[in-house]
Amino acid sequence: MQNASTSTRPEVNRTTDTRLTDASMHSHERSDRLFSLSGLWYFRTREGKDVGPFRYRCEAESMLSRFIDETSRQLQSSMMPHKLHFRTCGVIGSRQAS
Repeated sequence: MQNASTSTRPEVNRTTDTRLTDASMHSHERSDRLFSLSGLWYFRTREGKDVGPFRYRCEAESMLSRFIDETSRQLQSSMMPHKLHFRTCGVIGSRQAS
């Protein structure tokens, strides 16, 4: 009988059901978006638009990462509800009648 603490099974990330030692899924998706045409590099957005040209693959990869980060940031900020801010009085206690 094997003790659970000495098990050799890899740890699993319960939120994504992937092993912690697995490669990130994003690297495959991003690399599938890159392509070369006439010696120049491009990347394709999910909307099907080609962005480029870039002289080097690493430059296209960098710009793709930047594009994804910016798009995610814009999406997150547009989804956040606008919280109303009210200024409150700093005095605690009952008001005195005049």
